[in-house]
Amino acid sequence: MTAPSQGKLLYHLTHISNVSSILKYGLASRNKIMNSSLQNQFVDIADQKIIRSREEHNNHLLDYVLFHFYAKNPFDGAVCQSQGSENMAIITVYRDLHKKQDFYIIPMHPLDREVPKIFSYEEGFKRVRWDILDNVSNRDYHKQTIKNACMAECITESLVQAADIAYVFVYSVEAKMEIERNLGHPDPRIKVDPNKFPPF
Repeated sequence: MTAPSQGKLLYHLTHISNVSSILKYGLASRNKIMNSSLQNQFVDIADQKIIRSREEHNNHLLDYVLFHFYAKNPFDGAVCQSQGSENMAIITVYRDLHKKQDFYIIPMHPLDREVPKIFSYEEGFKRVRWDILDNVSNRDYHKQTIKNACMAECITESLVQAADIAYVFVYSVEAKMEIERNLGHPDPRIKVDPNKFPPF
């Protein structure tokens, strides 16, 4: 298993019903989706408590596309537990996409403070607690310090173009078939890999 600090991908969890649209039009921020014609087709998996908190703090994070540095992080665990891993998909991009469009990093859980600290990709990367993220056997998410570190985010305000999506991981063959039915054609980027999903 590749340590998160050495990984090549960024990970964005979404509902499988959203994937065909993402593969056609790209991956947009929550606010852009909610202000577009796609809002009625969008299946929302976000924690509404977090959404309300982000709105209350007026920190504009809903204007960003959010990625994590590895799959099966605390956010993925919470969503998959409540909605089922079989209903989820993980959209991935290569980390070096930050050289092509602006990416930023929040090195700890954004709600760890009222106004999250947002850094350039390079500076933020240095500030991520890789000692915690890479220590897989000791990632105890009941410990808030560990959970906060593992919820570090990589964010971009720009639309992630469909052509820049590296892979889409799904839990089952059935999920892959459902997405390809909605797309109207096979897509070799869609990979079945249940190990990318909780349980841990």
